[in-house]
Amino acid sequence: MKIEHLDLHGLTLEEAREKTRKNLAWCMEHEVDVLDINHGKGYHSENRFSVIKAEIRKFLRQEESLQEYGYKVVYGESNLPVALSFDEGHTLVVARGKEKEYLGGKKQQEKNRQLYSDEARKERKSHKARSAQKRQRRK
Repeated sequence: MKIEHLDLHGLTLEEAREKTRKNLAWCMEHEVDVLDINHGKGYHSENRFSVIKAEIRKFLRQEESLQEYGYKVVYGESNLPVALSFDEGHTLVVARGKEKEYLGGKKQQEKNRQLYSDEARKERKSHKARSAQKRQRRK
């Protein structure tokens, strides 16, 4: 899977838009599977609000060429497999169909498949419940 990273930290809003526009065009032209746009969470902004994050996501929603080239916008905080190693400081532009794939090499993909499977989630939930019961009994 071809992955490109774009870091927008320290840029003005206009610089961030232009850099995103150029990188997006390059990625579509070169059939990159995932463009990871790291815009940050806004912790270093006034009022702790990420203006760049909001504007970049708005720009991507309005970008018609994404659909033409078969890309989808996935927020870093989503539960889709492609976004599991990201957070709200990232927005991903993903080739359609790839949003349900895990990132990384074969070993990492298999590990993620096992970690995030329904069975593994149920096991973690029941383990938490058992641990809570043990703590309760000790009191």
